[in-house]
Amino acid sequence: MTTNISKIITVICICMMIACSNEVDFGEQYKKTVYIVNSNEWLYTGHHFFDTTNDEIVVSVYCASTKPITSELRTRFKIDRLALDSLNNLFLSVDPSYISKVMLPPSNYQLDGELYTTIKAGEQYGILRIPFNFADLDPDVAFALPVTLVSNSADYDINYSLRSIVYEIRMENKYSGDYAGSSQESPTVIRGVQPVLRALSSNTVRMPIHNLSSDRLNINTNFMILTIDSDGSVAISPWASANVTDLGDSFYDATTQTFELNYSFTNIAGNTFTISQIITNINKN
Repeated sequence: MTTNISKIITVICICMMIACSNEVDFGEQYKKTVYIVNSNEWLYTGHHFFDTTNDEIVVSVYCASTKPITSELRTRFKIDRLALDSLNNLFLSVDPSYISKVMLPPSNYQLDGELYTTIKAGEQYGILRIPFNFADLDPDVAFALPVTLVSNSADYDINYSLRSIVYEIRMENKYSGDYAGSSQESPTVIRGVQPVLRALSSNTVRMPIHNLSSDRLNINTNFMILTIDSDGSVAISPWASANVTDLGDSFYDATTQTFELNYSFTNIAGNTFTISQIITNINKN
């Protein structure tokens, strides 16, 4: 009986010593898996600025594991038009108003042979960098670059649902964004407005005229361009066939991120309105 009790005590002591030890190595708990970061929703929007030099599309790859890799892991990718087509078809099937993404032309991004990146030993992330430029691209087209993870040098599992990403490029400048304010067309008529200002270059934005519809169907007649000088002065000009005239003395306050605009426009019925508009960036930092 005493011998049995001693054995039990010995086993308990050994278990306690193991539980308290920080040196226990349980080994790899599951297989290493490789996938693209931010690909869980398939579509990823990258925000880029016109005044950035040597801009890049950046895609991160991750090796999920309970223990770090002990040697370099080389991962290979491809530009995958099928992934873009599949995304557009899927999104359109659930939302008829979805704007399909368009393949970024090869002349606007740079590939140096095949697409590879390396996850270094002891690390879990690798970065794929693809130089690109936005020159001569239509600002009203949602350009994107679809990238798919193809293989890796250790033949680790690739997460099937996280192997592709459609990287949408959204060009911005320090004036673009969501604004709100008032648009006065006479001493007694003041309308609330919430225009979206879209970047066209480092110092120009396009915005809807007064409270006219910002629907894409009216894009040729209902929009104007703001060109902001370094001193804050703003020049107003028509977009496409819009009938708008700059009345001068418009300016931009960088501290409050507010535009004060003075212009006139003639609508499709031939009526001319003189506008005084004050709008402020509602997403300002």
